[in-house]
Amino acid sequence: MSAKKTNTLIYMQFLKAFNVLLFVSILTFLSCGENPSNGTEKIKISVKIDGSGNYDEVRLQKVNSDYSIELVESANFVEDEIEFNIFVFESTLFRLDFMGYTSLDLILDKSDVDIFVDDSNSLFEFTVNGSDDTEILKSIENKITNYRSEIRELNINFVEASQNRDFELVNSIQSEFDFKKNQFELSLKDYLSSAKSSLAVLVTADYLDIEENLIFWETIYNNYTEEFKDNSYFKNFENKLIKIKSISIGSIAPDIILNDTSGIPISLASLRGKYVLLDFWAAWCRPCREENPNIVENYNNFVKYRENNQSSSGSQDGQCQCCKKNPCIIVEDLPHDIEGDAVSMIKGKIENEILIKSLEDKNDRKLSNDHLSQIENT
Repeated sequence: MSAKKTNTLIYMQFLKAFNVLLFVSILTFLSCGENPSNGTEKIKISVKIDGSGNYDEVRLQKVNSDYSIELVESANFVEDEIEFNIFVFESTLFRLDFMGYTSLDLILDKSDVDIFVDDSNSLFEFTVNGSDDTEILKSIENKITNYRSEIRELNINFVEASQNRDFELVNSIQSEFDFKKNQFELSLKDYLSSAKSSLAVLVTADYLDIEENLIFWETIYNNYTEEFKDNSYFKNFENKLIKIKSISIGSIAPDIILNDTSGIPISLASLRGKYVLLDFWAAWCRPCREENPNIVENYNNFVKYRENNQSSSGSQDGQCQCCKKNPCIIVEDLPHDIEGDAVSMIKGKIENEILIKSLEDKNDRKLSNDHLSQIENT
């Protein structure tokens, strides 16, 4: 066979394979466009508005589980109505952004939704039919908005009292703030606990601090696991909960390796069974630097106690029996450019000290508690 015929044959086989591949690709595209096979369902979002505002472009945005914003579709009102047709495969947070005006949040699952916006009095009030989760989210947002309004007024009064150096009024406002914050959180937790299982509850975790309300959120987690275990928002919530629990009081601290005051690398895990005070700070953090003298003072108190105890106990090796059993090691600094999960979790809480109590047996516990009480009374 000549080279020319061979090349022609190869070319024809190539065209045949390409046409088959193109045909399969078109079928796949059409199939995905009409009814994806991954459990995704097509839903319709109908928006009708009554008002005299200038509502030009409206954007439908997806708020991902990491709270990044993704544009899904944009449209313009035609005779005061807009319709979006989208695919969803799990309970998902969306946002309707009325460009240059306002926005509203929606939780969509697998049902069509009708939204009516009443802006006839420029109040932009809306109702949603077809999404109970959105109604729950709306109630939560209203509670938060009302609380913020109350706190905003207190903040203004607090600043004014501080400028006038009226410390009695400052303390009074602080007490009122603490009371309102406590009452608000109790009310919000009651509502979240009584609401049906909803994505709206999970997204509130970024407002109602997980660490300060750890037991509450653990209960929510346990109640939601079976129904939401495959939901991306739940997985994000779960990861946050796990990280916070890993550095909460009573938990074993994540292992880190930093230099001690002599420049020698030391692993936190190597100190297990001993009392350790960790003070994470950075040179650029003003509150941290203001706290440094207190740490130094406590360290000097410890040294003073140890020296006094050495002279009274007749120790020959420079350590009292208590310190032999549970030496106190101070890790001095956390460079602000260190990255990594264990460090980055704690970097956001650099104003706090973490006292880690990890004792090997009851004898250690008794000895260490006695040791600390003596230091505190120094």
